[in-house]
Amino acid sequence: MPQTSNNFLSSLPENPPNFTTLNQDNFSRGVVSVIDETKLPRNALKEARNLTLSGDGSPQVRAGVGWYGTAPSASAIEGMAMHVMPDDSVHLLVIAGGKVWRSLNDGATWTVCATSGAVELVFTTGHKVRSEQANAFTYLFNGWDTMVRYNGTTTLQTYTALTTPTGVVASKGAGLAGTVTNTYRYRVSAVNDVGFTAASTADTETVDRSRENFNDTNYISLTWTAVPNAVRYDIYVGQIAGEENYIDSVEGQATVVYQDKGTTIEQVSVQAPQDNTTQGPRAADMALIGSRLYATADRDFPYRVWISGAGRYIGSFGSAYESTYLDWQKGGQLKPVKSEDYRKGNNEPVATIWCRSKDGRGAVLQGTLEAYSVGDVTFPVPNFYKLPGSRGTNAPDSVVNVLNDYMYYNSQAIFNLGSRAQFLNLLSTDESSANIRPHVRKIRKSASPKIAGHFQDGKLLMSVPYESDRNNYTIIFDTERSGWLPEGFTLGFDGFLAYTDTTAEENQHVLCYKNGDTKLSEISDTIRGDYGQAFQTTLITGLIHINPKNRFEFLWCEEGEVEVAQPRGTIELELSGISRENGFEQLDEPKHIRPSASRYSWGLYDWTEHPWSYRASEAINYSEPSTKRYFNVQKEINAYQYRINTNSLDAFYIARTLQINGTASQGGKPAEWELFD
Repeated sequence: MPQTSNNFLSSLPENPPNFTTLNQDNFSRGVVSVIDETKLPRNALKEARNLTLSGDGSPQVRAGVGWYGTAPSASAIEGMAMHVMPDDSVHLLVIAGGKVWRSLNDGATWTVCATSGAVELVFTTGHKVRSEQANAFTYLFNGWDTMVRYNGTTTLQTYTALTTPTGVVASKGAGLAGTVTNTYRYRVSAVNDVGFTAASTADTETVDRSRENFNDTNYISLTWTAVPNAVRYDIYVGQIAGEENYIDSVEGQATVVYQDKGTTIEQVSVQAPQDNTTQGPRAADMALIGSRLYATADRDFPYRVWISGAGRYIGSFGSAYESTYLDWQKGGQLKPVKSEDYRKGNNEPVATIWCRSKDGRGAVLQGTLEAYSVGDVTFPVPNFYKLPGSRGTNAPDSVVNVLNDYMYYNSQAIFNLGSRAQFLNLLSTDESSANIRPHVRKIRKSASPKIAGHFQDGKLLMSVPYESDRNNYTIIFDTERSGWLPEGFTLGFDGFLAYTDTTAEENQHVLCYKNGDTKLSEISDTIRGDYGQAFQTTLITGLIHINPKNRFEFLWCEEGEVEVAQPRGTIELELSGISRENGFEQLDEPKHIRPSASRYSWGLYDWTEHPWSYRASEAINYSEPSTKRYFNVQKEINAYQYRINTNSLDAFYIARTLQINGTASQGGKPAEWELFD
């Protein structure tokens, strides 16, 4: 061909005039269900079922779920925990059928634990068991039964309830027998390592002076009957029935004498207990905050936040161990259900308490323990306040630490508690789930306390009950792109656990369990399908108009074009749209992408011995990084919508680009669009 002809061809434009390519190559906003599909932006999806977002915001098939280890028993799992020994060895604990099971080999085999009295059944079934490790123990509790401690052996530690002291007798010295001016009421409570009994019946004594004027020769003596297994006795005094305050303690079960010489002050923040906590608070939640354990959601004290002693007294809730408690607005709506170690807006560490309320709003409390001194005596006093405008939760397991913030479910939305640029040194609770409000409204309020959350690799997993009495879906929130996938898993889980296995590699696992499961599950990118079965994935884009500035324009669509990365299995592709002839319709028959799992080079054998495709000794084995496909459309369209489905066990893809191309249409508007009346 003459050179002039080549020059002529090279001078032609790459695209004819008015040739248009419309593409979607980023879906970082995830699913936006609060906006109608006809108004969705290009980087948002109408539906993404069993999908997650890759590093650049492209949708991809989610991780699979498989069984982990063996079943400890035939009973349904109701809790799990990881206990770490001082030498960093790991124990996996599972609570099933009211029993605690221990595995030292990543769930391959199990041993049932029992109390020192050979009692194996320690929990009432039907109540979720949670855990917290502190002071060499893993505390196990369910808000219904008394708590249990695991110390690395198969012998569980429980507490035997103490009896209330009896036979309390107060007697005054001769020097106090003048004209009667004061009457004092004395009560005694027995204490063990974890709590205290209800205070004894008061014994009164009348004296001629106030307590501050007692001395080494003019004092009141107390005696009482010893209580088996007590380690201390707390002494309370007051002048009004029901308002006796803590003044002192004596050590030892056999120490049943005390002399009140007026040298200790009345701690008005610690009154004589009315209930027995010597088997520990029956709390449903517990967290190590600073150097103390905070316990909430106590079935006996719904308004109370228990605060244990510190240091060697972590886990001790008796007043003799410098512990205390907070009863928040007794008789009000707010009831504490969750505690975490967090901070103020200025990063000062504080205890943070989430409260539920019947109206669904709840609130968040924050505070510290202040050291209050009177004379030579110092004792802790809780100083808490409610964050203005805050929202609480009735789903304690939905509260998840997400980087610098906390996210959690509330009956109105999924909220984020954290600092905001416009609020200096303040925390704010803001709705994070505005894009998926229709999905959040589907969460059944009566079942919402079962919601469970977990944060891993920049993604929040939150299992929720959509119009169900149990968790049946798992929401994925991509924190790096702020994208929501409200149907990320068509499975719901009752609990999550970050577990480090016992292998030399110390592999980390995301363990979980579903309602009724007898065996633990694992979520992993290395697992295909769910429990060996395929799950269906669905991706649906918005209905994208050809010209968002003029939604009445048409385009003659020549082709649809798709690019997917790392494809495996069968991928079904469907293009729909608003055509001039038929309105909204499927523009062509569904297409299928069926890539090879891998490609192979020539074999290492001589060609005369084996075919070139012989795979027993291939030199190179590699996967296709990107697959591009196109198909003819040849229709005049006003808007288009892509749909991608998979339903095979080995299916996987990352959606890189979805696009169409064609030329602008001059055909005008369809006749049926015209209004006549």
